[in-house]
Amino acid sequence: MVRSLFVVCLITTGLALVATSAAQEVPNADLAIASDIASVKHAKVGNEVTFTVVATNDGPDAAELNVTWASEQMNLVVETCDLGISADTPACEYGIVQPGQSRTTIVVAEIISTGSKHAVSTACVVEQTGFINDPDSQNNCAAATVKIVGTR
Repeated sequence: MVRSLFVVCLITTGLALVATSAAQEVPNADLAIASDIASVKHAKVGNEVTFTVVATNDGPDAAELNVTWASEQMNLVVETCDLGISADTPACEYGIVQPGQSRTTIVVAEIISTGSKHAVSTACVVEQTGFINDPDSQNNCAAATVKIVGTR
């Protein structure tokens, strides 16, 4: 009877070790913003501009994909995440995305008066150090620029 107890404890301990090592496995995935494209090249203060942001997982592993958007010359009006996912503005949290898949985020923003001659939209995939090994962080952000012309 003592031997049976020892075997059960050994098996249980082994399962715990396997579960722990699996939980610590960090995926390798090149997450990238493939494009951030403005609907117009020129706009006036007060105009709304639509930006189409495409984020990809270039693999090799599946990984969490979260996309954020920011601008100092524009206010976010609305953000629409791909697949009907509810925006956690100013971010779209897409969850696990398989290698080779992409997600599209649509951002509508209003040009505000800052004294700048350009409005810049910056979209980034969220860097999750310790949770994803991204071999190329140089492609994690992309920007689109709209020239501000005239007055309102």
